[in-house]
Amino acid sequence: MTSRRSALPHTAAHRMRLIPRQPGSWAMVLAPAIAAIVLQSGFRAIAMSCLVTLDWALCYGMQYAINRWIVAGASRRYAREALICTAVTAAFGIPTLVIAPGLLRWAPWFAALLAVTVFSTMIRHDTHGIWSQVAGVIASCTIPATFPSAANPSAAIPPDSIYWWEMLAWWPDSAVNRTSLTVAIMMLWYEIGSLLFVRSMVREFGNNRYRLAAIAWHAVMMVAVIAAAYAGMFVRPWAAIVAAMALVARVGAWDTVSQARPVISRIAMTECLAVAITTICTIIACLA
Repeated sequence: MTSRRSALPHTAAHRMRLIPRQPGSWAMVLAPAIAAIVLQSGFRAIAMSCLVTLDWALCYGMQYAINRWIVAGASRRYAREALICTAVTAAFGIPTLVIAPGLLRWAPWFAALLAVTVFSTMIRHDTHGIWSQVAGVIASCTIPATFPSAANPSAAIPPDSIYWWEMLAWWPDSAVNRTSLTVAIMMLWYEIGSLLFVRSMVREFGNNRYRLAAIAWHAVMMVAVIAAAYAGMFVRPWAAIVAAMALVARVGAWDTVSQARPVISRIAMTECLAVAITTICTIIACLA
């Protein structure tokens, strides 16, 4: 398999790009959080969930700018973008941590995912490496699971310093909400499948390993969703099954008709529609 490396323009006409121009990526980045926000109840829970989502969107922009800077060979042209995005993210993120310090329990997890993204970009010199994208998807789908740590008063503060070494002190029952966790798991299944599907249709078109991986993932996802529905994981099991069926159908349809490399805009439209369907179905499946 040939490695495809992306290059950034090194021209004097370079313009700062503080906001990633990738609608499909933004949809995948924000869909899990939006689904979880809709399922929140109470002013504090909704407000804190929106604040965390805003911080997450800024973190995504910061990671995007840092990756561009790395791929550009640590060029000064891109350093300004990275510094501005980092400063803006810190300006919003630090007050959030002051309001809800319980979010710090998630810091090691997100730091590890950021490290995977950065090191993958450094090694491959590519902003779209598979490991970098997988880490990004996992981070996006983890966001709903963090909401109780910001919204639930009993989970929004760290433990007393005398108990800092006790795991259960950092992770009380109130730090995990079943609905938010279900949303996180459902969206993770869907988005990893979308990642494999898009790569098999665009960057890795013709690579049989990615094609088979995408087909196998969606087949396993269909079985897993049916099993979870049978186990009573969802309030409305039919909605979760509809979402899985829609994703499996799109993979089967594209795999059948694609004799030549598909037009990227059509794939993007398909994915935006798929994200919308899965987000709506996730909300319906978990809505009490």
